[in-house]
Amino acid sequence: MGDVMLLFGNSEKPDPEQVAQIRAWVAKLLPVPEDGFVMVKQMECPEDGCPPVETIIAVLCNHAGPKQWKLPKPLRDVTRGDIEDLCSSPGDWTPQEWRCPD
Repeated sequence: MGDVMLLFGNSEKPDPEQVAQIRAWVAKLLPVPEDGFVMVKQMECPEDGCPPVETIIAVLCNHAGPKQWKLPKPLRDVTRGDIEDLCSSPGDWTPQEWRCPD
């Protein structure tokens, strides 16, 4: 399992309670479909101009492509306000418009 962690660049094991809290905020603040799944992952970013650690949030469902956001901070620093900001970011996905097709 350690090799998998290194392959994806995780240097710190995420706190399961923090992951669950972020998933709950996303599910409450964004219209996650019934068949949807909220994924929260912390990744190191080796690319130039990229923050050293990002939190990636994705909403996946069976009938549509994923919706994904990146926050330029470690998972432990993500707040409810960060998730609220995802809802109102200009030019980004408008939460009320996205639904998994039936």
